Amino acid sequence: MDTLLRAGLLAFVAVLLNGCSSLAATSYDTIRLAIVGPDSVITTDYVNSLDRPALSARLKQSEALLILASGTDGIAEWHGLSQALVTQNGRVIQSAGLPEQADVIAPLLPDDPFLRDLRTLETDLEVTRQVDLPARYLTGVPQRAQYRTGPLEKRQIMGVERELLRLDEAISMPTIGFKAVNHYWLDQASGKVVASTQHLAPDLPALHLVELHQTVKQP
Repeated sequence: MDTLLRAGLLAFVAVLLNGCSSLAATSYDTIRLAIVGPDSVITTDYVNSLDRPALSARLKQSEALLILASGTDGIAEWHGLSQALVTQNGRVIQSAGLPEQADVIAPLLPDDPFLRDLRTLETDLEVTRQVDLPARYLTGVPQRAQYRTGPLEKRQIMGVERELLRLDEAISMPTIGFKAVNHYWLDQASGKVVASTQHLAPDLPALHLVELHQTVKQP
């Protein structure tokens, strides 16, 4: 089942690419920068030239852009040239090809904190999810997550300084000796995740995500 899920996601990327515009194709090409590229090429003008929301994805010092392919009920599919991310209310629940060793399937729980108002989580709330790491042939690995609300922090997004509420997520997977701390920055008014730093798999750098929206209307 895990292999089928991953194959299905990649197939959907291929279908989308077959019908993409030249503008979209350019944005797909930039995702390569997240793995091997030079300094960031993402600018406010570039994001404003797109016809849909985008997601800045940064690994180490290289940054790339994924565009929104579909979104409903808090689930968003973000696609690059041969990579894809699926987020649910800001948390990565599936990835493919970013890089392959980071492929993950981590669905939310029926009563998951990310299905609630993240601004009101009780201190030290703890949940356990089941995570699959297909490239490592690991399925159903327990991942414990504990939450703590952090301070308000200022972050620059699309040239605008915003004051966001930080949420810390300490994750641990004892069976494979992996632990890390993820951070999510929430809009104070809506509780929506605007930016995050997420660790997808052992021995890989953190993935830094920022959701980007056009600041000017398209003609």
